[in-house]
Amino acid sequence: MRIHNILEDIVIDKIDEIILEFKDKKIRKDLKTAAQHKLDVACYVLNRINPIYVVSGRGLAYLDADYIKKLQRDADLVTLIHQGIERVVNVKRPEYKEKHKKQHYKRGQFFNFPIIRGRIFNSLNFEPVYGIKIKLYYNNKLTKMIEPNWQNPYPIVKYTAGTYLFWPHPLEAEKKGQHKKFEFEIVVDTKDYEKINHYLQIAIEADDTLIDYFRVNNVHIIKDLYLVPK
Repeated sequence: MRIHNILEDIVIDKIDEIILEFKDKKIRKDLKTAAQHKLDVACYVLNRINPIYVVSGRGLAYLDADYIKKLQRDADLVTLIHQGIERVVNVKRPEYKEKHKKQHYKRGQFFNFPIIRGRIFNSLNFEPVYGIKIKLYYNNKLTKMIEPNWQNPYPIVKYTAGTYLFWPHPLEAEKKGQHKKFEFEIVVDTKDYEKINHYLQIAIEADDTLIDYFRVNNVHIIKDLYLVPK
C-alpha cells in the first residue's frame, strides 16, 4: 500500500496541457522532450500547494468529482505552473546538459539501498565544510546512483550545513529475502585538507521489486566526519 498525493497527477496533466499551448516553440520543445524539466516544474508547483492524500480507490471516490474539476481549472494552479516553467527555463541545472534516457527496470529481486546521509566538518573550528566533493565507492568504483539527480561525487554547498547524500542504484539479487552485507567507502581528497577514507557496511534483505521512490524511514546515517586542514 502506498500513500498517493492525487495533486501530483493533476499538476503533471496540467503541465502537459500548458506545454502544448506554449507559444515559444523552442521552450515548448525543451519542456516536452526533457523529462527532468517537467519534474522540476511539478516540484515547484507541488511545494506551493496543499497536498490531498489517498491510500485507495475508495479514498479517491470520496472526493467530489466537481472539486477535482475545479482544481484542474484553478487559475492559481496555472499561474504557479507558468512561474515554474519560467524558473526552470532560466535557471537550468548542470545535469540538464546530459541526455536522460528513459530507464527500463528489469523485473526480479533486488537489493534496494537506503539513502546514505552524513555531515562533514572542519576539525579545528567544527564549522561545516563546503566547496568540496565527496565520493562514494563500491568495489573500488564510483557507486552508480539511482538516477542522474543523485550525484556522485557529491558537491557540498554553503547553505546545507555540511550535509551530503547518496542513493545507490539497486543491485540484482538471487531471490527475495536473500541477506547480504555491502561495504562502501567514502573518500574526501582535496588540496586543503588531509585525505579521508571512511568505510561503512550496510546489511540488506532483498525485495521482490526494484524500489525507486523515497522511504523516509529507510536512511542510513553516517557518523559525522571531520577534515583536518593541511
